[in-house]
Amino acid sequence: MKLSDAVANNTYIISSLSCDNHSDTLRISALGFIPGSKIKLLQSSPYKICVIGSGKIAISDNMADMINVEK
Repeated sequence: MKLSDAVANNTYIISSLSCDNHSDTLRISALGFIPGSKIKLLQSSPYKICVIGSGKIAISDNMADMINVEK
Protein backbone atom coordinates (compact mmCIF):
# COMPACT_ATOMS: atom_id res chain seq x y z
CA MET A 1 0.00 0.00 0.00
CA LYS A 2 1.16 3.54 -0.65
CA LEU A 3 1.73 5.85 2.29
CA SER A 4 -0.78 8.22 0.69
CA ASP A 5 -3.47 5.55 1.33
CA ALA A 6 -2.41 4.84 4.92
CA VAL A 7 -4.63 5.58 7.92
CA ALA A 8 -3.59 8.10 10.57
CA ASN A 9 -2.56 6.89 14.04
CA ASN A 10 -1.15 3.62 12.68
CA THR A 11 2.41 2.35 12.53
CA TYR A 12 3.88 0.98 9.30
CA ILE A 13 7.09 -0.44 7.91
CA ILE A 14 8.47 1.09 4.71
CA SER A 15 8.63 -1.78 2.22
CA SER A 16 10.03 0.06 -0.81
CA LEU A 17 10.32 3.34 -2.68
CA SER A 18 8.84 3.72 -6.15
CA CYS A 19 10.41 6.93 -7.43
CA ASP A 20 10.51 8.00 -11.06
CA ASN A 21 14.08 9.26 -10.87
CA HIS A 22 17.23 8.97 -8.79
CA SER A 23 17.00 12.50 -7.36
CA ASP A 24 13.56 11.75 -5.84
CA THR A 25 14.97 8.56 -4.29
CA LEU A 26 17.88 10.49 -2.78
CA ARG A 27 15.61 13.26 -1.46
CA ILE A 28 13.14 10.84 0.15
CA SER A 29 15.93 8.71 1.62
CA ALA A 30 17.64 11.80 3.06
CA LEU A 31 14.42 12.59 4.93
CA GLY A 32 14.61 9.17 6.61
CA PHE A 33 12.17 7.20 4.47
CA ILE A 34 14.33 4.11 4.02
CA PRO A 35 13.00 0.60 3.33
CA GLY A 36 12.80 -1.36 6.58
CA SER A 37 12.24 1.75 8.70
CA LYS A 38 9.27 1.96 11.04
CA ILE A 39 7.07 5.06 10.76
CA LYS A 40 3.92 6.25 12.47
CA LEU A 41 1.45 8.34 10.50
CA LEU A 42 0.10 11.03 12.82
CA GLN A 43 -2.00 13.03 10.36
CA SER A 44 -3.13 12.37 6.82
CA SER A 45 -4.58 15.71 5.68
CA PRO A 46 -3.73 18.28 4.37
CA TYR A 47 -0.18 16.90 4.63
CA LYS A 48 1.07 13.56 5.84
CA ILE A 49 2.82 14.04 9.18
CA CYS A 50 5.01 11.08 10.09
CA VAL A 51 7.19 10.15 13.04
CA ILE A 52 10.45 8.58 11.92
CA GLY A 53 12.91 7.75 14.66
CA SER A 54 12.81 10.67 17.07
CA GLY A 55 11.65 13.27 14.53
CA LYS A 56 8.46 14.39 12.83
CA ILE A 57 8.25 15.29 9.17
CA ALA A 58 5.46 16.55 6.90
CA ILE A 59 5.32 15.43 3.28
CA SER A 60 2.97 16.02 0.37
CA ASP A 61 0.63 13.42 -1.13
CA ASN A 62 2.87 13.33 -4.22
CA MET A 63 5.83 12.28 -2.11
CA ALA A 64 3.68 9.86 -0.10
CA ASP A 65 2.71 8.17 -3.40
CA MET A 66 6.37 7.17 -3.84
CA ILE A 67 6.60 5.39 -0.46
CA ASN A 68 5.22 1.86 -0.14
CA VAL A 69 4.37 0.62 3.35
CA GLU A 70 3.01 -2.48 5.04
CA LYS A 71 1.38 -2.97 8.42
